[in-house]
Amino acid sequence: MRQAMELGWAMSFVYSQTRPQIMRVDDIWFRKPVEIGSLLYLSSQVVYTVENHMQIRVNASVVNPTSGLQETTNVFHFTFKSTSEDPVAMIVPKSYSEAMLYLDGKRHYDEVIRNDIVTS
Repeated sequence: MRQAMELGWAMSFVYSQTRPQIMRVDDIWFRKPVEIGSLLYLSSQVVYTVENHMQIRVNASVVNPTSGLQETTNVFHFTFKSTSEDPVAMIVPKSYSEAMLYLDGKRHYDEVIRNDIVTS
């Protein structure tokens, strides 16, 4: 989990070009266990942005070194805020799969905002 959070932070730092602040560790989807000694492959992407907020998705996969096959084990969602007041670049999906990730990211972001309003 720590590595996924650090990768999400690095992705938001590169994307916003400013030091980000973590707002929320959102949904973590545990699909399969990761055995000790497994080769873990982490990938991240910015799936949704609004103003100076970014929704980051980190995918964790186990890689079989002999066959090269990857199996998704975990999916993490993080919400970060740029320390700059300038808005971050808008995400524009270019394919159907990117549009689905965009909508999923928007749903997660909207849930974060809704929960922040309720708890405030």
